[in-house]
Amino acid sequence: MTTPPPARDLDLGQGFRFFFEDPDWVKKILIGGVFMLLSSLIVGAIFVAGYGVHVVRRVVRGEPRPLPEWEDLGVFFGDGLRAFGLYLLHLVAVGILPAGLGCLVGLMGGGLAGLAHSSRGTSDAANGFLAVLIMGLYAVTFFLMMILMIYFPAAFTRFALLDRFAAGFEVAENIAFIRRNLGRYALALVLYLLASFVAQVGIIACCVGLFPASFWAFCVGAWAMGEVARRDVVLVPASAR
Repeated sequence: MTTPPPARDLDLGQGFRFFFEDPDWVKKILIGGVFMLLSSLIVGAIFVAGYGVHVVRRVVRGEPRPLPEWEDLGVFFGDGLRAFGLYLLHLVAVGILPAGLGCLVGLMGGGLAGLAHSSRGTSDAANGFLAVLIMGLYAVTFFLMMILMIYFPAAFTRFALLDRFAAGFEVAENIAFIRRNLGRYALALVLYLLASFVAQVGIIACCVGLFPASFWAFCVGAWAMGEVARRDVVLVPASAR
């Protein structure tokens, strides 16, 4: 059974403290930092994603120590592989439109280059128009990536709790989860951004390792999404608490 969530909203202070309240936090952050380092080989990112899945689940269950031990690596890898695949498929879906627009801009750029030989005035106009198209492409890409950054945590959280890969692609249900918890969801995203900023400052000011600090920020984000889900009466109904 899960512990009923408190009535209050997310506690930003607890979001920064919970990691260090674990008696074995040094060991866990160092191991997590190693896997973050191995993220360049993808395998590390899979283990970290799987760890995040279990952080979300433990938070929803109301466990006082949400950080799991680095023991069930096979389970972390299996869950992380699905979570990583979920993210890649979303990234591909988001990239389809910019890729199509990029091909269109390339084709138009080739056509405009041919016109550039006709006159200097035409060349200047063509270059200006092409620059506008490229700027528009960057704007569309940035907008879609922002949408993905806001939307994907909901897909990740529902996948983690329902343990169904398809749950991550249930767009209507994922959006409904965001809308039901809009204030808390926004606060969770802010908490993750703050944790990421603090991690960067710590790297610069306190000589904290890049990869352990990044792992800590990732766990803060997973904790925050777990707290949001724990308060959602649809995803975690009262009968299951």
